[in-house]
Amino acid sequence: MKQLLIMIGAALSLAACGPKEAPAPLTIEHAEFRPPLGSTGIGVAYFTIRSAEADRIIAVSSPSADAVEIHASVTKGASTSMQRLETVELPAGKDVTFAAGGMHLMVFSPHGDAGAKAFPITIELQSGTKETVAFEKVEGGANHPS
Repeated sequence: MKQLLIMIGAALSLAACGPKEAPAPLTIEHAEFRPPLGSTGIGVAYFTIRSAEADRIIAVSSPSADAVEIHASVTKGASTSMQRLETVELPAGKDVTFAAGGMHLMVFSPHGDAGAKAFPITIELQSGTKETVAFEKVEGGANHPS
């Protein structure tokens, strides 16, 4: 009987060492990229993101651009300007929207296949989740929010 209890205890210990819990699900919708207009060399990307657990966007990048930055349009009095953001909070289960006139991604010197229908952007979270999203290219150029 003592041996049986030891074997059951060992089996339970091994079960507890099983695979670790998967990262919280991340939902990204309405992802669109607007290429630069004219000679500006700056495109813009919009999307809606939702994390099942509280998290934070800590980095954005693309293999098809020199740089990608998070920006927010800020209005003070009669003037509007853009402010670079280092991080963006993602409250658990709530949508965070990146849209014209608010937070958005600035895509500096995008390059790659001009005929491609999608543009890759990687979003990295503080939790370690990293997701590359195929942003739909919307022709007509960047609608810069400022």
